Amino acid sequence: MNVAIIGSGLTGSLAAISLANAGCRVDLYERLSDEELINRDRTYAITHSSRKLLQKIGLWSVLVSHLVPFQYLNVIDYELNKKFQFLINDLKTIDQKYAAVGWIAEHKNIMLAILEFISDIDKINKIPTSVIPNTNNYEIIIAADGSTSNTKKKLKTPSFNFNYDQMCITTKVLLRGVKSNEAFEILNSEGPFAVLPLGGDLFQIICSQSIKKGNYNMSLSKSMFLDYLSTILPYGIEPDTIIDEPQSFPINFLINYSFFSGKYIYLGETAHKFHPVGGQGLNLCWRDVDCLSRLISIPLLKNNHSIIPLLYSVSRLIDVISISLFTDILVRYSRSNFNIFLIPRLFIFFVLKKSALTRKFILNIMTNGI
Repeated sequence: MNVAIIGSGLTGSLAAISLANAGCRVDLYERLSDEELINRDRTYAITHSSRKLLQKIGLWSVLVSHLVPFQYLNVIDYELNKKFQFLINDLKTIDQKYAAVGWIAEHKNIMLAILEFISDIDKINKIPTSVIPNTNNYEIIIAADGSTSNTKKKLKTPSFNFNYDQMCITTKVLLRGVKSNEAFEILNSEGPFAVLPLGGDLFQIICSQSIKKGNYNMSLSKSMFLDYLSTILPYGIEPDTIIDEPQSFPINFLINYSFFSGKYIYLGETAHKFHPVGGQGLNLCWRDVDCLSRLISIPLLKNNHSIIPLLYSVSRLIDVISISLFTDILVRYSRSNFNIFLIPRLFIFFVLKKSALTRKFILNIMTNGI
């Protein structure tokens, strides 16, 4: 089967490798240079669903040295002053042997490793443009060119989308008083924020807050921004040094009404993009890749490729909608009127702290999807 992929970011590149392993001949279209693809300052949480896909296509052993594992995921509700932990024992038994609740990855490291891996695969042909000269050459065309996809615009594919009245600020910071193998997801009235380990005393802060407050904080000097961080970090954790310039970006919600259009399939953020809370973004995109590669690997469908886009769209619906609801509810829960929701919030934290079965259920959804 001849397949074209538009966009060779993390999702498009992983799709190219996965489909090449499934026996496809892949043309990978990308207008950006490898250097431009690599030099992006982003940090991702990697879950066990992504680990399984990477193992399946032979990439796990290549990437694992670039990943920082964490054994504790602390969830804190500032309004309640309550906390519980997800631990390795809360994972499925089959996942516990990897001794990590999840892993943290920096974009530059894994993108470089993936591009080098692709260069050794004969079935992948990289083409330095995002325009396909003749679409008739392909049985399936995959659009993986991001949430502002030009492909999707040309096809006029409708989607449901809105902007949160929030922005996200992210920066790397040296911290004292925190273990190098623990991560934090913190809920407060301004919005959720995460503290992710990058090795040693280095951590990535990903903080969502109102646009007004975010713009003010972005105008602060590094020393004043450091003072601000000391007010929002958990008790006992002290920021020492800001390593890079804080960056900000808007937060929006996007989900296509359909994940295909004719023989075009929308993959990753071309099909869906949600609030960064919970670190679901890249893992959801890579589960798209896994679903598509499994469908294309079915012998019966190789001769009936026209039905693959529809089957893919239907197969991904439950997982994508569930994660979209989970992330949106978590944001609204964090920012809800505390007095009205005091009893439900207390009840939720009580159950999560006391019930191992509930923690296992939620962590399984977060790490393996639906």
